[in-house]
Amino acid sequence: ELKQTIKNTSSGLLESFRGLTVTNEDVSYIFKYTTMYLE
Repeated sequence: ELKQTIKNTSSGLLESFRGLTVTNEDVSYIFKYTTMYLE
């Protein structure tokens, strides 16, 4: 039941992002606070 709730929540979040426009400011924020590790 918990797994289904998490799936529904994540699906709802993804759906809410679908209509948003990503700005240059958004991209800058993502690059500033995201770390990528390549192996």
